[in-house]
Amino acid sequence: MRILDDIGNVTRYAGVGIVIALIYGAVYLLYSLFCKLLKKERRLGTDHAVAVFMLLIYMTAFVYIVLMSREPDSFSGVNTQLWSTWGHSVTTKAFFIENILLFIPMGILMPSAFKAFRKPHICIPACILVSLCIEVIQYSFGLGFAELDDVVTNTIGSAIGYTIWVMLLFIHWICNKFDKSVKMG
Repeated sequence: MRILDDIGNVTRYAGVGIVIALIYGAVYLLYSLFCKLLKKERRLGTDHAVAVFMLLIYMTAFVYIVLMSREPDSFSGVNTQLWSTWGHSVTTKAFFIENILLFIPMGILMPSAFKAFRKPHICIPACILVSLCIEVIQYSFGLGFAELDDVVTNTIGSAIGYTIWVMLLFIHWICNKFDKSVKMG
């Protein structure tokens, strides 16, 4: 229940992401109209635009959750002890699980939006780099503890997300094969 409450508390940050994504959507719509008027083929497809749209919403909410929702100088420090944040309370266990959940969408959306991230040896290290940057920023500005556990749990979350993306891609491929065989038969 603690995790669901925390998720409910951060959904308010999605509004800013939606506004940014709508601006992107308007720019994409203008791009599409421009291509149609000039009778040029669009280089950016609708699937790509939707993936970028979703990534913008997620990344905006993400930045608010990990950086802007915290009071500066409220707590800081470095914790390099692995698995120490699991703790003994419901709250610490919830935070541990939430760190994993926070990065699952990144593992799904980055390869969906950009071809460069479709390789696991590119996507996962990029997510690790994002996690490391967050820890450094939080420590530098006193926005939280820089914790090894956070990097590990964020990496686990991004790997789970990437695995989900691969499974969805495989399902999409199977559906396309099935659809083609039905049309031919």
